[in-house]
Amino acid sequence: MTTPEPTPETTPEPTPEIPAAPATPAAPAAKKARNTLGMVALGLAVFGALLAVIPATNGFSWVVLLGAFIVSIVALTRKGQGKGMALIALIVSFLFWIISIFVGIAVVATAVNDAIDDAPSVSAPSTSDSAEVEGEVEAAEEEEANAVAGIGDTVTTDDGAEITLISITPGATPPNDFLISEVRGTLVAVSMSMTNGTNEAISISESSIAGFIGDAEYGASALYGTESNEWYIYEEINPGLAVNFTAYIDVPADIALDLVTFKTNIFFGDSVTFATK
Repeated sequence: MTTPEPTPETTPEPTPEIPAAPATPAAPAAKKARNTLGMVALGLAVFGALLAVIPATNGFSWVVLLGAFIVSIVALTRKGQGKGMALIALIVSFLFWIISIFVGIAVVATAVNDAIDDAPSVSAPSTSDSAEVEGEVEAAEEEEANAVAGIGDTVTTDDGAEITLISITPGATPPNDFLISEVRGTLVAVSMSMTNGTNEAISISESSIAGFIGDAEYGASALYGTESNEWYIYEEINPGLAVNFTAYIDVPADIALDLVTFKTNIFFGDSVTFATK
C-alpha cells in the first residue's frame, strides 16, 4: 500500500494595498439671511419703550409697541432668517407695553387730582359757623320775644282782645280810700283800656293786673272804672265792648315799677306785658 505524498503548501502572494482616496472636506453651513423684519421690530420696540416712560407721549407709545409686537411675531415666522432680534423685540415690546399701561394710569390719576384741586370748592358751612348762625337766630327770637310794649301801646292777644296801657302815675290817690287796706308804701295808678274782640265775655278784677320790680311781683290793691270811679270787684266785659279801668298797686316808696301785666282770665287767659319806663 502506497502512501500518498503530501501536497506541498502554496503560499498566496500578498495583495498589493490600494491607497485610500483622500476625504472630501464637509461643505460649510449656509449662513442665515439677515432678518430685516426683526430689525424693524426691534427699532419699533426701542422707540416705543422711550415713548412709554415719557408722560406726554405715553398714549402714543401703545400704538408703537403694539406694532413692534406684531412685526416681531411675523419676523419669527420667517424661515431661513435670523430670529434673535425678532425675539428681543417681542420681549421688549410686551414688557414696555405693560409698563406703559401703569404710566398711563398714573398720568390720568394725576390729571384728575389736579383738576379737582383747581376746581372752585363749595364748602359746607362749618359747625362753628352753623352754631354762630343758630345763636344769632335764637338771640333775635329771644330779643323779639322779650320786646314788650310801653305806655300808649296797644297789644292784641291771640284771642283778639286789645289791651292798651294808658298811663302810670306814682303817688296816686284812689277815689275811695276806705276800699283799700292800709298803704304801706306808695300807690301807683295803672290806667288801662281793654276792648273785647273775642267771642266770650272777659272778666276783670284786681287779680287781672300785676306789677313787677325786678323779679318781685306786686298785686293790685283795688280796681276802679276810670270814668265811673266804681270799684270793680269782678266785672265782665262782653264781646265787642270796651272798658277803661285803673288799678292801684302798693309798692315801696321811691321805687318805680318795671313792668305791668294784664291777664284776660285768671286761670287760662292770655297775658300781655308792658314796660313802664
